[in-house]
Amino acid sequence: MTKTRKSRAVDPDLEPLDLAQRELDAKIAALEALPEQLELEIREQERTMPPPEDLEDRRRQRDFEEKAARGQIRNERRTQGRSLFLMFLLLAATAAMVAWVITLAQK
Repeated sequence: MTKTRKSRAVDPDLEPLDLAQRELDAKIAALEALPEQLELEIREQERTMPPPEDLEDRRRQRDFEEKAARGQIRNERRTQGRSLFLMFLLLAATAAMVAWVITLAQK
């Protein structure tokens, strides 16, 4: 049988047939392994828990909380900036009052 295969491989007319035979053998092997693969997939699906029903709600809630947290941080920074400005004005007013008192005390 090996002689006929070698002679087929040498014969250019039979080369497409030999190639087709190899492709068919590969397809047959793949199809023979298919039931085992399907059984493994079914077992894997049985072992895997389905996603919770409220998964989308949880995702939306998390996104909202992240956006809200960023907004809160932005608001907090703005508030701190205002407080810092008011603190500067308070210190400037205090310095002006102290300077005014000193000028009155010197007269």
